[in-house]
Amino acid sequence: MSCSIQPASFAGDAAEAEAALDLLILGSSKAGKKLLKYPSATTPPSWHFCLPPHFNTALGLKFSQKQKVKNKQVAERWKEWVQSGSFCFSEGSIIYDRDVCGLKTWGEKLASIESYVVIGKARPVSLRSFKDEVTDLVKTKRDPGFVTFKIYVPKPTLGSVCIREVTATQDEFVKFLISGKLLT
Repeated sequence: MSCSIQPASFAGDAAEAEAALDLLILGSSKAGKKLLKYPSATTPPSWHFCLPPHFNTALGLKFSQKQKVKNKQVAERWKEWVQSGSFCFSEGSIIYDRDVCGLKTWGEKLASIESYVVIGKARPVSLRSFKDEVTDLVKTKRDPGFVTFKIYVPKPTLGSVCIREVTATQDEFVKFLISGKLLT
């Protein structure tokens, strides 16, 4: 029995990431086959916001152990990155439109960015159980959660100014991080 790391397919740019996101939201059987971003790097430059690897969990990326069973025995084990639609961005997170990881001071960060968001409130994506009135069976439905966030822009004399406060689903928020476009 071997244990290896399997290579994953990932979106190389914002357009591919949006297409993969749409499949995730729709619950397509092809969902999870393509990662929204390469896990050990920041997002591609075509994304509107920069998500370093410490946002992988919030973006639904997980390093999972997989196994193949043959004749009721584990024949092969491996680890691979998988993409889910279980987004869980949380309050207090700050996301910049540029990679600011190497910058030490707030002044350096403000000088290098055009905008950033601060999450004030959030509820992760989850599955909700409900009783189907027709069949009397208990079913589950995906709850897209929500994110309330403020968009800030730097101003030379003021530091930064909030230009908008938005409440969106976690799905809409991820689409905003990719494209910079708000649906609400």
